[in-house]
This record gives sequence, C-alpha cells and structure tokens, in this order.
Amino acid sequence: MFHLVPFLSTGRKGSVTAEEGISLVRVLLLLSLIPALWFGIIPVTRPEVTPIVVLFGAYVIFLAVGSQRLALLHKTDLVITLDLLVTTLVVLISGGVHSPFVYGYYLTILEAAVRMNLRQALAASLAMAGMITLLWLHAGSLAALETTGFRLGVFVASGFFLAMLCGMLVQEYRAARERVDELEFDSGLASRLSGELRGEGLAEILLGAFLEMTQFFKGAAYMCDEGSRPQLMAARGFEWENGDLSPAHLPLPALPAGASGGEVITQTAPATASGEVMACVPLIHAGHLRMWLCGLAQPPLVLPDRVRRRIRRLATHGASAVEAARLHEKVKDLAAKDSLTGLPNRRTFFERMGSELARSHRLGRPLSVALVDLNGFKAINDTYGHSTGDAALIRAAQLLAQGMRASDVVARFGGDEFVLLFPETTTAGAQRVLRRLGTMKTAVSEEVTAELRLTIAWGVATWPTDGPSPEQLLRTADRRLYEMKKRRQNGKRARAPRVVKRQIA
Repeated sequence: MFHLVPFLSTGRKGSVTAEEGISLVRVLLLLSLIPALWFGIIPVTRPEVTPIVVLFGAYVIFLAVGSQRLALLHKTDLVITLDLLVTTLVVLISGGVHSPFVYGYYLTILEAAVRMNLRQALAASLAMAGMITLLWLHAGSLAALETTGFRLGVFVASGFFLAMLCGMLVQEYRAARERVDELEFDSGLASRLSGELRGEGLAEILLGAFLEMTQFFKGAAYMCDEGSRPQLMAARGFEWENGDLSPAHLPLPALPAGASGGEVITQTAPATASGEVMACVPLIHAGHLRMWLCGLAQPPLVLPDRVRRRIRRLATHGASAVEAARLHEKVKDLAAKDSLTGLPNRRTFFERMGSELARSHRLGRPLSVALVDLNGFKAINDTYGHSTGDAALIRAAQLLAQGMRASDVVARFGGDEFVLLFPETTTAGAQRVLRRLGTMKTAVSEEVTAELRLTIAWGVATWPTDGPSPEQLLRTADRRLYEMKKRRQNGKRARAPRVVKRQIA
C-alpha cells in the first residue's frame, strides 16, 4: 500500500513529484479495494466484507484528516508501520494465511523499494515473513511446513531477505563513502584556503579546485567589487598568444536575481571557433558578489548532482575566504594610511624609507628626505575654523602628491608636517621640486571660495653626506626646516594666509 500523506497535504500546483505520484497510486489502490470487496472481485466470505470495508475507509479518513493535524503522519517509517498493522488486521479478519490480502505485504515492500528506502523494505519483508509463519502455526498446519511449497517459499523469502540485506549494506557503504569523500573535500579545501589572505592566491586555489572537480580544460577567476569592473586574478589553460580567446575579454553573465552563490550559469563563449560552452559560478557573501569562477568546455555540458553540490560548497567556502582577504586588505590599507589625508602614515613611511635606504646602499646612489611644514596653519584654524584647517591639510596633501614623481613618496608626519622621500635624488634635485611646490593656490572649502595662498617651509637631508640612518637624516632635515622657518619669520608672529579676492571659477 502507498503513502497518502504528501498527496493530501500538498498545496502546490503544477507538475506532480515522484512522492506525490506514489501517494496518488496508493489512494487509488485503497479506494479500489472497497468496490472490489463489495462486488466479490476479491473472494472473501460475505459477512467479513463489512468490517474490512470499514477498516479500509477508517484508515483512509485517518490519514487524510490526521495528516493536517499530526506531524507524525509525515514520517514515512510510521506510515509503513501502520500499513503493516492494517494489512495484518485485514489478513486475520479475512481468513488467515489463505487470505488474498497476504499480498498486501508485498505491496508494502514494493512501496519502500520504490522510495529507495532499503531499510524500510527490509523491515517490511521481515514483518511479512514473521506474520506468515505465525499464521501457518496458528492455523495448525504444522504438516504444511514440511511441504515443498513451503520450503520453496522459505527459500525465495530467504533469498529476497539476503538480497535486501546486501543491498542495504552496499547502499549504506556507498553513502558512508560519499560522506567521507565530501568531508575530505571540505577538509582539503579548508586546509588550502587557510592562511591565504592574498586575492591572487585565493583565486588560484579556488580556480584550481573548480577546474579539477568539473574537468574543464581551461578557466579564469575574476575578483569583483562594488563600483568597479571585474578584475582578472587567475587563469589556466588559455593560449591567447597563439590566437586563443584572452581570459581578460571573456563576457561574464549577468547575476540572476535572488542568486545566493554556487549556481552554475552557462552560456556560449563568443569569439571562439570551436563553440565552447562557458560555465560561470558566482561567489556571493552577504548579498554582494565577490568573485566569478569561469570554466570552458566542449558541449554538451553535463555536471552530475554530486559535482554541483561540491561547487556550491566551494562557493560557500570561497566566498568566506575572499571576504576575509578583502577585509584584511582593507584593514591593512587603513593601518598604512593617514585617516585624514589618505597619504601613507608615519609607520609606512619608515618601512619604505628603510627599503629605499638599503637599495641606495647596494647601488651607491644618493637618497634625499625632506620635512615640509605649512606656514601659518594655526592662523588658518583660528581664522576659518578647524574644518577649514582639515580641508587645507587634505588639499595640501593632494598638491604635494601630484607634484612629485611616481617613485617618490609623500607621507603625513603629524599635525601640519609632511615628509617627502626622493630616491636616487641629490639635495639640489630635491630643492628644485620643493621650490616648485613652495606656493600653492587653492580653494580649501565651500565656505571659503576665494583662493588661499598656502606656503611651505622645508628642510632637506641627503644620504650619505647628512647621515647614515633614517633617524639621523630626519634630525638633519628637521633642523634645516627650523632654520628656514626662522629666516622667513624674522622673529614675527605667523599671520593668516593671504586671501586673493579673485574667485575660483
């Protein structure tokens, strides 16, 4: 007999699922037994028809009504147990071992087998064998146990039992082996991803795992961030120098609405003569797209369910790892920069100066460092307020960075002081740059729309003539900065910066 609960409890419309199909067959079978009994199609003594019909009717109503109120009736194990109980009652009512309803046990076994639940099928077959044996003994037909028919039945039942047992053991072994494989896959992936906080390294690991599990012959990984185009981070199998499609120009698909990550999105790869199929998997964290993993293969593209499940887990682990790397880079970047101006901070400057000084030692070339101070910065704060002073610092930092070479370094040293590093530059070369930057005209805020003429003072020190170490060079530069400021001020108090009346367009 077949399970009724999913058929009666489902409210979905559309195609019928396998579970609902089984329930439908079960309903039809239960309902067909009632007229078959009334009209004598199933041979049962007439007085016994009524209790059997009542039992069947009550059972159908119980499952139909109870499924809406009792969560236990949604458990297949319980309903199959009820099937065996009802079948046993019907067999006892309708004639014992000679009852035609003995075959109901086979239907219960068939139901469990159709559901691919060997454990339930094994339990049903054991219950059937035990019930038939008890019925034979109860009927007093001990001699029948010695008949060829009974022995043949025992042989068939034993073979069926052994087959079911072996099938169950094989199924359990395969399930256990699959669980072990999945655990090994998760453990291996986590081991490879752990400790890797570089975007390029993560892209290489994730792309390699993706191509390995899908057996694609080439692929690429793209890092994504809000407001910017996807950036190629890793590629394998491409031979674009021989005319192959460059992975940098692969068209990525649009992210489907409601995507959670791990979906396989397929499309035909353009500009390829071989008609390759491209499969792209998004890595999503907290609703934000972090990476695309893309692979190319020859059609048709067939990915087993087991591979798709692994891809989803890869996307889950990968998205978390990429997000951790992104946050690490963000924190590292914030720790290396001044929060107001965005320039490298003091610590970052000393790291860079140390490496450049070591390079100058190896090559025997000069290196200059300059300390720069904004003249009259206190007067800016006093006259226009600290918000305007902050804007002046930000604008001064921008102008200093724009006026230097790409190999030079400008950093905020503290307050209104900046420090500049000139690799492979003499004192005269550094002085030329600083004289060019000596006067800066700029509007520093919306409140002060006129140009503020900002001037700077500086002190320069050069390795190796002015000192062997970063500390000695900075002390020399600081002393020269103080001397320059003293010469310019001539003992007078710093005045507010001159305001040029011409407005900035």
